[in-house]
Amino acid sequence: MRIFLGDLEKLLTPEMAREAAVRLKMNINEGEQPYSRKNENKLTLKQLYDDFMSEKEGILRPQTLYNYKSIWNNKLQKIGQKAVKNITSDELKVLHKHITAEHGSYIANQAVVLVRTLINYAIKEGKYKNFNPAIAVKLNKKEARARYLTHEEIKRFLSILYQYDNSVTRDAILMLLYTGARKSNVLSMAWCDIDIDAKIWKIPQTKTDENVTIALVEPALEILRERKEYSDSVWVFPSPTSHTGHLVEIKTAWNALIKKANITNFRVHDLRHTLATYLIANGADAFMVKRALTHKSLQSTQVYVNLGVEHLRDKLNDTVEKMIKISKE
Repeated sequence: MRIFLGDLEKLLTPEMAREAAVRLKMNINEGEQPYSRKNENKLTLKQLYDDFMSEKEGILRPQTLYNYKSIWNNKLQKIGQKAVKNITSDELKVLHKHITAEHGSYIANQAVVLVRTLINYAIKEGKYKNFNPAIAVKLNKKEARARYLTHEEIKRFLSILYQYDNSVTRDAILMLLYTGARKSNVLSMAWCDIDIDAKIWKIPQTKTDENVTIALVEPALEILRERKEYSDSVWVFPSPTSHTGHLVEIKTAWNALIKKANITNFRVHDLRHTLATYLIANGADAFMVKRALTHKSLQSTQVYVNLGVEHLRDKLNDTVEKMIKISKE
């Protein structure tokens, strides 16, 4: 934890700074928190955000940090300069309601959760001692979403996608559909985690904080073989403009694609629902779907069903081939 001795203009000499440091150390030894009194009163949400992000970099996953930055930059900057002690529950409730109306329930919840996380961090670090106002904000109820592409929609979607001129983005979206993996995992797919000969992809860490193995179907392997032949990057889907070196976001391309395909109310994450729906329609049971989509609840079902990668690949292959066939009818 970084501790500031005071304003630069008030510490005119090294001797004064040393004296201030000695006094601060004595106060800490006597039980005083370094961020108490006036420091706590001056602490802004922006300062808290900067400290939190600096400390968590290299600890949290890149996608998590990216999501935090996006929420902060787009939804919370307006209250960033406010002192934390002046932020009220009523103010956050109004903000939550406004974001819900403008951008949806999920984004609104994420904004409030980030504020709650930041202030909890401040309390834990001894920078803030008061009540966390974000706790009093009632989050929007999460509703189960089961949106998937119909036969007609998948025909239009794949027809438009096959013609998309950016091959990196096109192949990444196809990989999302063919594997049912989460967007963050697909976009950060690395060659070192792929065994083309064994037809498997070992994801180092999923949303459930576990390493998992994905069975790769033949259309996915075709994409990988072609990309590997011309690749000079450690990433399967590299990006010269991203700080990570790989694709991080495909929102612009995605919005253009579904608009051109005349598909509404369909998100990138719904590609997972699409694969799961077609798997079930093709005869797969619920346990196979849980295994294919790497759901955490598989742990409680594996005691009853021991599903191997080879068995799963056969079902995935058949399912993906049928989806592709629909697009060509």
